[in-house]
Amino acid sequence: MKMHVSRSCSERLSVLTGALLLLMCGAVSAQDVLGEVTVTAQRRAENIQDVPIAITAVSAETLEASGIHDVATLSNIAPNVTLDAGTPFSGSDTVLSAYIRGIGQNDFAFNLDPGVGVYVDGVYLARSVGANTSLLDVERVEILKGPQGTLFGRNTIGGAVSIVTRDPGSDFLFKGSVTGGDFHRLDIQGSADLPVSDKILTSMSFSSAKRDGYQRRIPFTDLTNKDGADPSLLNPFATIPDCGPVGATCSYVTDDSSRFPAAGYGTTTREGSINTWSARGKAVFLFTDAVKFTVAGDYTNVDQSASAATVASINPSQLAGLYNLCLVGAPLGVLCTEPRGGLSPTPTEFAVLPPLSGVNVDGNPNNNRLPYDNRFETDNIDTSYATGNSFSKLQNWGVAGTLDWEIGDAANLKSITAYRELYWRSGMDLDGSPLTIDEPSFDMPQYQFSEELQVNGTAFSDRLSYAIGAYYFREEGNLHDWVIFPGGLLMIDGPNDLETEASALYAQFHFNMTDRFGITVGGRYTDETKHFEGHQHDTNGLTYKISGCNPPGADASLLGLPPGVATCQEILEFPSAAEPYRYFPPGERTLDFTNTSPTFGLDFHFTDNVMLYASYSKGYKTGGWTTRLSSPHPTYDDELFFGPEHATAEELGLKMELFDRKLRLNLAAFHTDYEGIQLNSQIGISPTVVNAGDARIYGFEGEATAVFGGGFSFNASVGYADAEYTRLNNVGDNGLPLTLDSCPARTSDPNNACDLPKTPEWKTYLGPQFVANLGNGGALQFNVDWTHTDDLFNDLGNTEALKRDATDIVNAAITFKAADDQWEFVIGGSNLTDERYPVTGQLQGGTVRLTKSYNRPVEWFATIRMKTK
Repeated sequence: MKMHVSRSCSERLSVLTGALLLLMCGAVSAQDVLGEVTVTAQRRAENIQDVPIAITAVSAETLEASGIHDVATLSNIAPNVTLDAGTPFSGSDTVLSAYIRGIGQNDFAFNLDPGVGVYVDGVYLARSVGANTSLLDVERVEILKGPQGTLFGRNTIGGAVSIVTRDPGSDFLFKGSVTGGDFHRLDIQGSADLPVSDKILTSMSFSSAKRDGYQRRIPFTDLTNKDGADPSLLNPFATIPDCGPVGATCSYVTDDSSRFPAAGYGTTTREGSINTWSARGKAVFLFTDAVKFTVAGDYTNVDQSASAATVASINPSQLAGLYNLCLVGAPLGVLCTEPRGGLSPTPTEFAVLPPLSGVNVDGNPNNNRLPYDNRFETDNIDTSYATGNSFSKLQNWGVAGTLDWEIGDAANLKSITAYRELYWRSGMDLDGSPLTIDEPSFDMPQYQFSEELQVNGTAFSDRLSYAIGAYYFREEGNLHDWVIFPGGLLMIDGPNDLETEASALYAQFHFNMTDRFGITVGGRYTDETKHFEGHQHDTNGLTYKISGCNPPGADASLLGLPPGVATCQEILEFPSAAEPYRYFPPGERTLDFTNTSPTFGLDFHFTDNVMLYASYSKGYKTGGWTTRLSSPHPTYDDELFFGPEHATAEELGLKMELFDRKLRLNLAAFHTDYEGIQLNSQIGISPTVVNAGDARIYGFEGEATAVFGGGFSFNASVGYADAEYTRLNNVGDNGLPLTLDSCPARTSDPNNACDLPKTPEWKTYLGPQFVANLGNGGALQFNVDWTHTDDLFNDLGNTEALKRDATDIVNAAITFKAADDQWEFVIGGSNLTDERYPVTGQLQGGTVRLTKSYNRPVEWFATIRMKTK
């Protein structure tokens, strides 16, 4: 099927690029050098060039110039890093799908931990929900590549994203901006430094972002009787006899999704909108020259439509085929009768729904229903026939207290105490039709507390640097799934309670054996306990109906067994006598995990500006339980557990500053053995989690920053990654076995590899900047960002239909800076080449339909920035 997309902006791009080249030719001569970049990747402030780790460090100035406003938009500038806003069927761009060097997580479920840790001022954000946080009043962002198990701990098996916010200044300062643009965009930002005294410094920051959705919901008007709309669908039930001859105009009943239980209700005319605001406050108390205490708080509120969802193909088999069968009076009437009433563990008003059996052949034209088939494919990625739920809501807040105490001249004690809460609700219509065929919604409250104690210092005449720490973390909450399949035939109601408690001890030492040669040794021991109780059940009791043994208390003689042997509930192995529709055995379950993650490294300084390093490190991601079921499990067997992931990585790097600090060049080559990979596996209609297999990953990356005379500078990077499964023992889409040989990529070409998801082979970035001084003291600044990303697969099985083709993303901006440095005016555009690609997607085995969420199209904007002192 061909999708229609727009590529109408090449002329505008040419004009902007031409203006940049013209002004470069008339640049005023100047001499510049690169400033020092300070990072805290090793729990102490250091020059990035002295840290034997591959790090992408992004300053506040670069964030502003490149229009980077949240974690996901960092993806364009970092090699071997993929950061996507959203995961399959989450419906929310607040969810972060983060991958570094082939390792990450592409799900939002509470039972799954991220593979890339996100930290704000040292505080871990435990959920992928809310991890795509706003970069409000940020000083810098550090992206650490490879396992960071020693200093950052569990669930940083791929790497870490460390966000460092700005401390308030000692003088009054206000900075603000207003941005308008396409899709009625209106963004407002502001921050103020409000010193109380020389010893008490405070700041307040806020931001608000609003934008209309880019996908339109359009009315479905093709209400003619289609006689076999697409024979390839093998759907003989597309014809509706009561409608009259083929081509006749019909009247159909459409669904009201509010008849079904959900996490909430809300519809829209446009999907993919933005409506969010956030605030941050910070107070720094300088008790003495040696003691500093910082209190920080933040709050984010999101209330917008769900992510855009494009139905690419529909093949109505399984439950969707059953739905179509019901409409024409199948001989399986019991399956098509109204859902049960009053038998749910928590009875609701939604328990009784209209029957489906034979409504299109009962002689009453007023209750006819449309079948579900390819008539609902719009052939346009920016339109949908959906009418159901579309909302994404998040309240996310936290407070933290950080004590910094300099103990003498050679040691520092740091304590970070933090508490965070989030409450997330999301709902989306994945079937792309006015029917209720596949409409999931989710409700997640989450609470976390953490405490970290660090001692950093030097000894032996500064030859030894060390970081020693202890960490405690506790998290609890639940994820409540509501997933409505065709017409309520299957109504998954899945409240699941989870709790985690973890503690760790860590130490890392770096010793300079000589003035040029150093050695690093470290390790972290983690002890973790997880608790889980699953309450998921089917409100409609489809398992009972499809077996022919219904209701639960009926005698199993309905299945041909002797009378009195067992009830339907017993023979179908539903595990709870008190809750006959519950899939999980009742009672809380516990898992314990322990891990030791070591690190070892060598570094050699050829000169003060050239360092060679080699490192060895391990990391792990904890295991847990599968929480999505569509059939009963009488015991907690192996299918309900999955184990930890483990990664062992070696890295060789070279860091250089050349030409009198006009060029900074950092290179790294890496190899990773990745074992016990946790991946979503589509078993029937349930995306469950299994340890799919193993992989080997190797590659390299380079990053360069340069400044030249005449106001010209640039950032550039290139990344290469070869990330392939070496063992894959899994169950893939639609319950079919998925192995290395049956991976779709290899099925189409045996010479292909089965690649890890979200990992392009090549990724290249170039970000030139040019500043032209004007005669009145002002300046014009030109920024262009170009990112080329090779094709990549969005899912574990390398499904061709979900593949993201190679892209070339171009962003550009022109900034006028006033002579008094009090205000700026910016015009620019994002995605100027109008590249459209699926950010995420899913082949749902229950319906069967393929849905993708595409990125935003080309957009133009104008910004006014102001500053007062």
